Amino acid sequence: MPLSWFKNSNSRLHGIGILAVGFAGGWLMMQLSIPAGLFMGCMVFSGVYRILTPAKIAGIDIFHKVGQILIGIVIGASFQQEVLEPLKLALLPVFVQILILVTAGLLLGTLLSKWTALDRSTSILSALPGGLPVMVGLAADLNHKVHVVAVIHFLRLTVIVFTMPTLIALVTPFVSSSGDLPVPAAEPMAATAILLVAVIGVGCFLLTNRLNFPGGDMLFPLLITGSINLFFHEFGPINPHIKQVAITLLAVSVGARLNAEALRTLKQVIIPAISIILVLVGLGVFLGFVLHWITPLDLPTALLSSVPGGAASLTAVADDLGGDLRIVASLHLCRLLFLSVLTPPFFFLLDRFRTS
Repeated sequence: MPLSWFKNSNSRLHGIGILAVGFAGGWLMMQLSIPAGLFMGCMVFSGVYRILTPAKIAGIDIFHKVGQILIGIVIGASFQQEVLEPLKLALLPVFVQILILVTAGLLLGTLLSKWTALDRSTSILSALPGGLPVMVGLAADLNHKVHVVAVIHFLRLTVIVFTMPTLIALVTPFVSSSGDLPVPAAEPMAATAILLVAVIGVGCFLLTNRLNFPGGDMLFPLLITGSINLFFHEFGPINPHIKQVAITLLAVSVGARLNAEALRTLKQVIIPAISIILVLVGLGVFLGFVLHWITPLDLPTALLSSVPGGAASLTAVADDLGGDLRIVASLHLCRLLFLSVLTPPFFFLLDRFRTS
């Protein structure tokens, strides 16, 4: 039997191990009633497992892809006509917000390149307000330092996930709420609906494997499921355990980015990286308050929609923190699409300008 088989078998065992350890950590934090405990526990415990495991771990990309597809289906199946009105009212402010955050990211990235030995393109990709997987994917496509981009985005997401529960708990009692948006009636999903959801999930998995569209793992199932639920056939509420599976897969895939190389990189850029992260997150929080004041969105939803973390990750914790996961996902995907479309030509022009 070839030696590679045993090596692959070992990496698959580590894939099962990191998933089990991550879930155990998430379950523990849930039992302690920590806000967003499932996501935080899975991320922290899987991160520790990854640091302590120098061997290759199989399945991380699959975990993230399946987690995004599942969370997209959960969100799409909960869409109702009533959610469209606040989304329409929020689109113009969110577009302005996107321009402000992207401009801030460009400026902070330029400063990061001056404060460290990082090149300007890598620094800008590290500072742009996109999600960890998408920005890492763009860095790989553009042949920049992927591990640097990954570790800085991981650090920013960690700061957001650990600080937002406390911030929301502190400020929500002092801010008037416009009321929650309606959620689907609690009726069991029919067998035909379950079959259709399974077909959508498998179809989106195959589709995104071929297209490799930034953010498509979450975007496609959300759009397909949401469109069917809104205009053709209501699915009914999806079993909450499916969302928990999605959160576990997403959080473990994020925690698994924290390896020894990432820690070495982080040590080299920690002070300037923390500085730009705090500025960008602080700006996102301020814009979240503004979004709450000028739109019908409640404060947790507005804040979670505005801070520059990943669409899938912040959507996964939105319910636990009192936000509307449908709106959080939709507004983050707007920013993700904006960055996905404009980032490659921007860096092409930047490279042309540098060489000329």
